[in-house]
Amino acid sequence: MSTPAHDQKVRSLLDDPKISASKKYRLLATGTLSWWAFIKYECITGLFGAWPGAFGFLMRQKTYRYLFGSMGHGVMIGRNVTVRGASNIHLGSRVMLDDQVVLDARGAAASIELGEKVLVARNSIVRSRGERIRIAEHTDIGSNCIVSTDSNLDIGSHVLIAAYAYVCAGGNHRYDDPSIPIMQQGFDKQGGVTIGSGVWLGSHCMIMDGAVIGEGAIIGSHAVVKGEIPAMKIAVGTPAKVIRDR
Repeated sequence: MSTPAHDQKVRSLLDDPKISASKKYRLLATGTLSWWAFIKYECITGLFGAWPGAFGFLMRQKTYRYLFGSMGHGVMIGRNVTVRGASNIHLGSRVMLDDQVVLDARGAAASIELGEKVLVARNSIVRSRGERIRIAEHTDIGSNCIVSTDSNLDIGSHVLIAAYAYVCAGGNHRYDDPSIPIMQQGFDKQGGVTIGSGVWLGSHCMIMDGAVIGEGAIIGSHAVVKGEIPAMKIAVGTPAKVIRDR
């Protein structure tokens, strides 16, 4: 399925001369033009976002719930966590966001849902551009990962995602017309990404748009998954191929 170039919302927003810098910032930071949402965002993140130690954790736990669409009890938020479009982000109870994590829900239709006891390790990015990311309970995302979508992205429960993994349900840039810059030609979408419960994704693997990984499967380090990997299989290589049952 092809998506027209104008659906690249952030680039269109930044390039629009009719929108002031102030409005662009408010839309990107809070997902709305509301001044009240902007004031809350600036005050809460400015005062407590980088505060160290137990006091910082406590104050972020108490105040960040006024930014998110919903937030369960016992959530732990590390230092310098970047939140964009916070009203479209929903955190279950006892979620843990490590230092330097980015949660980015861009566009009115974007949403990020993190289930109970999801852990996102430091420097990882979870980014939705106009669509939905759902990560079920007890899933661990390692450090320096990117989980990104322009389509639906569903990750089941008890999934292990090792460091530097890349999960992208955004489709591929089109390049049909050589007279037009690639970034202006939109995307070819392949239906999003679905990862079943109990999956283990190895370090540096890449899960591309259209991938479906069955429950309990293992994806080896540096593998590239573009299609379907059945449940309880072990797959390695580029493109990933099943080498044996678990």
